[in-house]
Amino acid sequence: MGTFIGQLVGFAVIVYVVVRWVVPPVRELMAKQQARVANEIRESRKAAEKLERAERAHEEAVKEARLEAAKIREDARADAQRISEQLREQADAEVARIKQHGQEQVALQRAQLIRSLQSDLGATAVTRAEKIVRDELSNSSAQSSSVDRFLEELESMANKDTRTSGGKGAA
Repeated sequence: MGTFIGQLVGFAVIVYVVVRWVVPPVRELMAKQQARVANEIRESRKAAEKLERAERAHEEAVKEARLEAAKIREDARADAQRISEQLREQADAEVARIKQHGQEQVALQRAQLIRSLQSDLGATAVTRAEKIVRDELSNSSAQSSSVDRFLEELESMANKDTRTSGGKGAA
C-alpha cells in the first residue's frame, strides 16, 4: 500500500503540476485557437457575403452593360437608318439635278441644232432661189412674163387693201 500511496501522491503531484502549470497555457492556447477559428469563420462569412455582393454587383453591371450595349446598337441602327435615308434623299436630289441639267443641255443643243439647220436651210433656200431666179431671168421671154406676173400680183394686193380698208371705213 505504501507504493500505492506513493504512486497516488506522485500522480497527484503530476496532476497538480499539470493543472497548475500545463492546463492554463493549454487552455489559453485552446482559447486563442478557438478565438482564431471563430474569427476566421466570421471573416469567411464576411468574405462569402462580400463575394455574394460582388457577384450580384457583377450581374447587375453585366445586365446594365447589356442594356447599354442594346441601347447603343439601337441608336446605331437608328443613326444608320437616318444616314441612309439622308444619303438616299441626297442621291435622289442629285439624280433630279443631273436629270434637269441633262434636259436643259438637250434642249439647248436642240435649239442650237435647230438654229444651225434653219441657218443652213435658209442659206440653201436663198442659193437655190437665186439659181432658179437666174435660170428664169436668163431667158428674155421668161423675164417679161415674171415682171408681168409680179405687177399683176401687186395690183391685186392693192385692190384687196383698198376694198378691205374702204369697207371698214364705211361701216
